[in-house]
Amino acid sequence: MKKRVVPVKNVTRTETLFHNLNSRSQVVPGIGLVHGQSGFGKTTTMTWLFNQDGVNAIYIRCYATDTPGSVLERIVRELGMVPRYPMQRMVDDVIERMRAEELTLFVDECDYVVGSNRIMDSFRDIYDGTDQPVILIGMDQIAKRISHRKQLFNRISDWIEFQPADLADVGMFADHLLEADILLEEDLLNAICKRAHGEVRRILTALEKVESLALANEMAVVSLADLKGREADLFLDFNGKGRLG
Repeated sequence: MKKRVVPVKNVTRTETLFHNLNSRSQVVPGIGLVHGQSGFGKTTTMTWLFNQDGVNAIYIRCYATDTPGSVLERIVRELGMVPRYPMQRMVDDVIERMRAEELTLFVDECDYVVGSNRIMDSFRDIYDGTDQPVILIGMDQIAKRISHRKQLFNRISDWIEFQPADLADVGMFADHLLEADILLEEDLLNAICKRAHGEVRRILTALEKVESLALANEMAVVSLADLKGREADLFLDFNGKGRLG
């Protein structure tokens, strides 16, 4: 399969969020929140967005072992600087560089640190000191957890929740990613969407298996009926039973 990000609904909504944060008026706060269940493509989408031409940003990933110092050190190093202690010096350095270069800060896997007052307050301090967008990325429960932090929550002006891929999204994945103009019938696309429960990782796994089958058998069009007797290979990861239903 081809390696590219497909402009499905979650991707286009993320692009809109980024544009809104960077084109907002001065009276509108500039923290964004991207959240949703695992497997819906958040990290892939944010990494792709970060690497687009014209996107002026730094990207960090949080870890379960993070402390306020380790997070700040990571941000400082992403900015090409040497960490300096005490930690307030690092905050000042980050603010100065982000403000001067008008950088957006992406914070992925934010669930790991949302329980730390000092880390979350540091993100807020960075935003307050720079007025540059900060985008927090996490799982589906992070919005509820952040809502209890009123000072931070009140600075969020734009947020999206990644939704399960629907049939139209699955069709778009197939159109954009399959090699050799392989066409999948709608009954097969619908079965993949249903059994994957909208999870992008599982959808792509199924599409790759269908592509391999089609190429091996020189099939230009593949329907659900063509998989008779082979459903176990395609859907095993979906229900653990190796069958539809």
